Amino acid sequence: MIDRKHYGIVAFPTSQAAAAAEAVVLDAGRECRLIPMPEQISAGCGLVLQTHLDELNAVRLLLSDHAISNDGCYEVRFENRKKSVEVWHD
Repeated sequence: MIDRKHYGIVAFPTSQAAAAAEAVVLDAGRECRLIPMPEQISAGCGLVLQTHLDELNAVRLLLSDHAISNDGCYEVRFENRKKSVEVWHD
């Protein structure tokens, strides 16, 4: 189960790219799900792919191998009832 207090997300330019990414990642046997884009991010289609933070690089490479474009990867953390979203650096 994905940790709901600390996880990685990938943003996409279109909902079609988000849906394709979810299918590819699930077919590869990795856990993920589509969720609404956090309000801290102002780009993309409104959907992001949520995954384990420690799998974010593997997911990013998988999407690249399948030519699925994305608008960036982010780290999401909940601390003291506050959500922080930061650009993820490999």
